[in-house]
Amino acid sequence: MTRSSHAVFIATYLASACGDDSATSEAGTTSSTETGATTSATQTTTAETGATTSATATTTAETAASESDSTTGAPLCGAGFQVDGARVPTSFGPIEGEQIGGSEIFRFRGVPFAAPPTGELRLRPPEDPECWSEVRPTKDPAPACVQLVDAAASATVGDEDCLYINLWTPATGPGDRPVLVFIHGGGNSIGSAVDPLYDGGALAESQGVVVVTVAYRLGALGYLTHPSLAAESSSSSSGNYGALDQLHALRWVRDNVANFGGDPSKVMLFGESAGAVNACTLLGSPLAAGLFDAAIIQSGACSERSLALYTQQISGPWISASGCADEADVPACLRALPATELVKIAPNGYPDVAGLSQGFGPHVDGYVVPAPSLQAFSAGEHNRVPVIIGANAEETARAVPQLTLAQYNALVQSTFAVLGDAAIDQILALYDPADYADPKAAYVALTSDVKFVCNARRAARALADGQRAPVYRYHFAYDGYTAGPNNPPSAFHGLELIYIFGNYAAIELGGFDYKPNADDLAMSALLGGAWARLAAAGDPSGGGLTWPLYQVDSDPYALLDAPPSAGEGVRTAECDLWDLLLGF
Repeated sequence: MTRSSHAVFIATYLASACGDDSATSEAGTTSSTETGATTSATQTTTAETGATTSATATTTAETAASESDSTTGAPLCGAGFQVDGARVPTSFGPIEGEQIGGSEIFRFRGVPFAAPPTGELRLRPPEDPECWSEVRPTKDPAPACVQLVDAAASATVGDEDCLYINLWTPATGPGDRPVLVFIHGGGNSIGSAVDPLYDGGALAESQGVVVVTVAYRLGALGYLTHPSLAAESSSSSSGNYGALDQLHALRWVRDNVANFGGDPSKVMLFGESAGAVNACTLLGSPLAAGLFDAAIIQSGACSERSLALYTQQISGPWISASGCADEADVPACLRALPATELVKIAPNGYPDVAGLSQGFGPHVDGYVVPAPSLQAFSAGEHNRVPVIIGANAEETARAVPQLTLAQYNALVQSTFAVLGDAAIDQILALYDPADYADPKAAYVALTSDVKFVCNARRAARALADGQRAPVYRYHFAYDGYTAGPNNPPSAFHGLELIYIFGNYAAIELGGFDYKPNADDLAMSALLGGAWARLAAAGDPSGGGLTWPLYQVDSDPYALLDAPPSAGEGVRTAECDLWDLLLGF
């Protein structure tokens, strides 16, 4: 099993002897200017209070008990099963997990929430799995969704049959625990719900919550569009299959989490990086109404391209390179390709944290995404629930190589040439390397701002304009972890995940374990507690920090550092410039 890029970042950054800042792919042109071309549509919204009440979960044991196969008389979906410790009925059949040794936590891994999206189900919306009547073991992790192992497309890992969830709970049976549903990152092309970094056991135990991690289709398998695929769809749309997978998983949570000690009216969706992009999309999607009651957007832009632009940049070139473009039956051709070869076709979307171009991901399709999320937020045409949104201070620190002054100037000029010479002069003046430790630090600040920090302000403003439900903003600046001499500390992309999940054991440092210091443990308690409190009551305040309600004019935020504090205005001059240059 491969680890996600976030786990690799954390491991190499904390390593004592290795971990040089080696070269990354050169940053491409910014895509932030592309978000304006959209279609508009109205959508159903949730209650104005923001406390969306999810549909009452069905007690699967009672439902299944009334059903049987009319031919054989055999019970369907595990009729008659009741919760018994690690044995729990679900809407598709009974499962058996395990109690983790040394704790009270029950763990369920590899729980099917959809049919395998293979064969004729490839490049189609997810369908329910077939019911099973015997107890199904769910102790081992399912494979990651098929994906590349590196940017060179040298090999693949995972399986096309990958639509499973993982769940951790302090107790099975009836309960009222908040439910935290996590969408992993990886540029919507790599990553896995079973990465050890995302193990929910420590979070479930420390906060008394139910934790769920969700798999979804990646790359072309998750987000490819084509008119012939739309023509065979009942919604007349194609792509966004990954988003539909996430919606299907959320329905599973709604219908089943009551049997796992969770409260289906206290479901919080949170995602990081591409997972945050996906959380934005679901916040704006009418299909997600009633499926979650709070959301957290960690280091991800709320930015869906128009179908025309997405086709021009991603799907069109991909279809041409696939060899299927001139076939009479394009969908049949695409379904005949081996999945391991399909994910290698360029553009493959392999992510670069510092790169400014967009790969595969959610796009405006008129069905899952009627309008870009920012537009939906501002108009109040979204799922209005309590939201936390934020970014890390030095998101791209691990993805930017050392730069000379000449290289820095050339990179800025080539990357932002589309904005014109006057804009480049403004950018170079505001991000003058003389004001930073070196040219690399200046480019880290620039790319962190344009890709993450300023996008967080933009989304917070849109949300605050469009709902009365509370909105909170954070700025994660903690760098108090123990770092080796070759790795100056920084609040880099994905670092906050180690503190939310509390999985220091997931950090591999070449034969020895990372030992958290006192500030590490305090940060973990602060973040885990805040995330759980938002899920439970819509307010993350506690643990010595009162989170200010977001206001557009003052830009208040919670500074997540040691010690934590509250402030107003994050990178204000820089974000004002980017809003001006990018037309927001």
